[in-house]
Amino acid sequence: MENKRLFLAIALSVAIFLGWNWLALKMGWITPAPPVAVTQTVPAANATAGAQPEGSFAAPQKVAPEFVPTQGQEVRVDTPLYTAVFHSQGGVLRKFSIKGYQRNLYAPETVTLVNGGAADKTPMALMLAGYNTATQGQWSFDGGDVQLEPGKTGTLRFVGLVDGMRVTREFTFSGDTYVIAEKTEVQSDASRELRPAFTMAAAALTEDSPPSFIATAKHAVFGGEKPKPGESQYNTTRVAWFQDGSFHEEGSLSTLDEGKKVQGLVAWGAVMNNYFVAAVSMKPSKETSLFSRHGNGVFQVSLGNPELTVAPGQTQILEADYYLGPKSTSALAAAPNDLGKTLHYGMFTIIAKPLVALLQFLYGYVGNYGVAIILMTVLIKLLFWPLSQKSYKSMEEMKRLQPEIVKIRERYADDKEAMNKEIMQLYRSHKVNPAGGCLPIVIQIPVFFGLYQALLNSIELRHAVFIEYLPFTNLPWLNDLSAPDPYMITPLIMGATMFLQQKMAPPAGDPTQQKIMLFMPLIFTVLFLGFPSGLVVYWLVNNVISIFQQWTQRRKTTAQPK
Repeated sequence: MENKRLFLAIALSVAIFLGWNWLALKMGWITPAPPVAVTQTVPAANATAGAQPEGSFAAPQKVAPEFVPTQGQEVRVDTPLYTAVFHSQGGVLRKFSIKGYQRNLYAPETVTLVNGGAADKTPMALMLAGYNTATQGQWSFDGGDVQLEPGKTGTLRFVGLVDGMRVTREFTFSGDTYVIAEKTEVQSDASRELRPAFTMAAAALTEDSPPSFIATAKHAVFGGEKPKPGESQYNTTRVAWFQDGSFHEEGSLSTLDEGKKVQGLVAWGAVMNNYFVAAVSMKPSKETSLFSRHGNGVFQVSLGNPELTVAPGQTQILEADYYLGPKSTSALAAAPNDLGKTLHYGMFTIIAKPLVALLQFLYGYVGNYGVAIILMTVLIKLLFWPLSQKSYKSMEEMKRLQPEIVKIRERYADDKEAMNKEIMQLYRSHKVNPAGGCLPIVIQIPVFFGLYQALLNSIELRHAVFIEYLPFTNLPWLNDLSAPDPYMITPLIMGATMFLQQKMAPPAGDPTQQKIMLFMPLIFTVLFLGFPSGLVVYWLVNNVISIFQQWTQRRKTTAQPK
């Protein structure tokens, strides 16, 4: 009986409670409570899903992953081609070393493009809305070191919060290329003008060796800027960029110290020398700008787009590519955004490129770049042999007429007009063209300059051995075709061959001109003392072949009846 009364009391209480609530809702005495919101955490891997092309927006994301900053740490990326160290605070580059390339012949350390002072300038940093995201934001990272084998790829992903903007930077690496691809997503609760810019910084790309004897002596005699360790006057560090389909570069430190800005369709900006390059690039769909500067031995470039905006609740996609490595034709072939144009040969590129290909082809057979240069020189001389023959034939005929020309000059010493008329009449009567000796040489000048650029910018010649030791000694000699001859033997022999050529050629009619021509071998010898030995070898072999050709033509002319 007691239990029945208890159950009856409970049932009446529930009925009264439900009836009262129904009546209160009907009469509007109370309002229903809102539903409880459910927070969902999206995995980090989903943040990049549904990415849109650069400059476009992804659909608004209703649910954003929670941001929890982590302590900054260094992350190492090791591939068959290079070793890179990043810092998780912004994903900036701290160190970059290229495998397979020594700093110099006598140091086992590899070539390092980014380290020390350059790392302090936050290379590969992202600038947004005037902020350096590496130094003015909070970041998180939950990955680890990346170790890649050939044919494999890997990624690093850094997430940051910068002045209310959520930034996700993802870098993709490959075991087969020096290219590092970046894809960045930016979100904001409010509309923001991003003004994004990608940066690169590198110290002067020297060989870290003492100044050459020639550079030191030149400084002692002529003064000027003191030579830097390891930096040749033929291989200086400079800033370069590709704007509106054209290559540009700036090597003046005074200009770069003040800062240099260019605007247009700039595809890439780079710090480089003859053999290595550290570049940042992006596909320029609209006007881009490049700012470059130098300070305390560090070169910086910043490539940006001032017009991008991120709308509230949407995602802006930014993309860039980096190349840090050798200026090798094969390595640059796969680089995007015209980065292959960093390998530039000047106005004679159309001639230089085939010559580089020929040099590499010959090296494939002989296995020695010094021998390959000699063979290439012989082939070029054979190509121009008919033109050279005409030149030397004209020179020999001019030499035979020299006694008569001297008599005419003496006879008309006071009448220049009559003298020139008589000399021209002499040329016509003997069917001699006074310009015949010069024209074939002029035609060959573009080939020389093209070859000069090809040899000067061929990383294949860097540390390439021709004759490792001076004969009959243990003294290192031509063991680096990109460096000057340490004992100046080849430049001096080259100067002697030029002097012999001058003596074999017909003397100039004017005595002052004769003296100038005799000084030419001396001037060239001084210039070639600091040239890379590969260039000196080419010029020396070219002179020897020219002397032989000139000698054979002289014998043929002498044998002809007068």
